[in-house]
Amino acid sequence: MKKTNFVFVSLFLPLVISIVACRPLIKKGELLQVGRENFNRYWILDKAVQSGDTLILQAEEAKLISRFVAKNFILSADIFTTAGAEGALYFHTDNKGSDPSEGYSVIINNADYRQGNSQKTGSLAFTRNNFIHTVNDGEWFNLRVEVIANHISVSVNNKIISEYIQPASPKRIQGLENMILSEGKIILQKSNDSGQIRIDGIQIEARDPDELALSDASFVDDSTGEILTLLNQQGFPVVDYHGHLKGGLTVEEICRHGRVFGYNYGIAPNCGLNFPVTNDSALLAYYDGIKDEPVFKAMQCEGREWITLFSSENISKYDYIFTDAMTWTDHKGRRMRLWIPEETFVEDEQKFMDMLVDKIEAILSQEPVDIYVNPTFLPDIIAGNYDSLWTPERMDRVIKVLVENDVALEINSRFRIPSIAFVKRAKEAGVKFTLGTNNGGKDDLGRLEYSLSVIQEAGITAEDIFIPRPAGDKKVIKNGLPAKITG
Repeated sequence: MKKTNFVFVSLFLPLVISIVACRPLIKKGELLQVGRENFNRYWILDKAVQSGDTLILQAEEAKLISRFVAKNFILSADIFTTAGAEGALYFHTDNKGSDPSEGYSVIINNADYRQGNSQKTGSLAFTRNNFIHTVNDGEWFNLRVEVIANHISVSVNNKIISEYIQPASPKRIQGLENMILSEGKIILQKSNDSGQIRIDGIQIEARDPDELALSDASFVDDSTGEILTLLNQQGFPVVDYHGHLKGGLTVEEICRHGRVFGYNYGIAPNCGLNFPVTNDSALLAYYDGIKDEPVFKAMQCEGREWITLFSSENISKYDYIFTDAMTWTDHKGRRMRLWIPEETFVEDEQKFMDMLVDKIEAILSQEPVDIYVNPTFLPDIIAGNYDSLWTPERMDRVIKVLVENDVALEINSRFRIPSIAFVKRAKEAGVKFTLGTNNGGKDDLGRLEYSLSVIQEAGITAEDIFIPRPAGDKKVIKNGLPAKITG
């Protein structure tokens, strides 16, 4: 993002920003450029430093406070963060910042995963949270916040990150009752004592204060909708880590689905022998196609041969990688894909289960994956006996290998697996979890219904949810790839 050389406020008919406490009013239709000579006329600097037309927030709680109040507006700012810096933009607030319970706040945090606040830049905090790292420290980016009637939209570098339509009677947990739209100050504040936040090119366009409210025809306020609202207000990382662009589904369509209901997406190509992505060049091409999108970049490692098809260097570009135990070779040398009846051979249920658990142990202990997806899947011919075949002993063997190899367990909404009994045992053992759909196209995205019901019943907390590893800590780089296929 190119750095601009001015800070200005633009006002358009009708006027909705008023200057308080004896400050002169801005005339209707006036385009006012606010630079170093008259900046203090419209803003208060608290512990902040003005260097030319750039504002520098370095001290903890350093802030920029508007002398005016705003209702409907479009704000744009170019921002630059150095390592460790975190902050937020507050609006519709009368306080001095630092309080997300009044009005709304947009997070500024470009640290890598597992570093600092888990919410990243563009997150509409506690409403439509964003956990996806879209901007790096050390580079200018544009933050755009639109507040029109009951609609809030947050964009980073022209990509919508968070979007919310406030209902007529918004439900709020205790302590967030005042997290509502009204009017108030705009505050840009640093929240820690690390690094710097530099701000340039602030532009505010006033909008009609009498804009009509939008109706949200997409959001479904049923029990699932209530859970999603609650989890967002608790700061819970609600992420569908297992999404696919299949059946003509586009990135924008899947992102919009997530924005409507209040969760993020991870997008993965299917990579392996006889799957769409079979080599490094195709893996890189897929990555390049989604690298600038506001989604987690994931890789689904299919079959056991995948380890021979891709390099560690190219695999490590992805935020995380995952696999299942649905493709392997049995003791008779037959390569099976368990979701295809014609390719699945079960002569003896118990022997099949013992072989399946052996394969899961080999896969998760040797392949450098982050998440075990479609977990405990059984072929149709024996799926009806799931509860009796997944004995406590077999569950504990899988849970043990998950813990020992730091592999997260997916709670899969498409297949409604693993069972609640399995999840409870895994939680007790300290396993991390992910939520996932494994959609087949655009018509089965759902709303993570099974995953959400399980985390409620099992008492899974935000601390139990997997967060991707930072760039320098990828398992595939630290552990390498197995010398031979695992099954």
